[in-house]
Amino acid sequence: MSNLKSRPPGKTKQDLDAFLGGAEERVEIKKPQKQKVSYPWEEAGVRDDVIKVYNLRLPEPYLLKLKYIAEHTPDSMQTFCLNVVEEAIDKKIKELTK
Repeated sequence: MSNLKSRPPGKTKQDLDAFLGGAEERVEIKKPQKQKVSYPWEEAGVRDDVIKVYNLRLPEPYLLKLKYIAEHTPDSMQTFCLNVVEEAIDKKIKELTK
């Protein structure tokens, strides 16, 4: 006679009792530890002495104002913009990384 049956084998009462008994066990879930956030400007290969170029598009009136500032102060247009932009960037980064 063949061992094949028309239905799959059923679970024994012992298997079902073990399953139900396991439902009452409390398992402590560990919260993942917070990892220190690494920012791109903090990576090992980033150097302060490397200067990168970034073009800034200004409306004509602002370019003329910038030229006026450079003509009437000791700062060049580049120095003035660099000082103002660096300060604004640091302020915004401080705000975003709290």
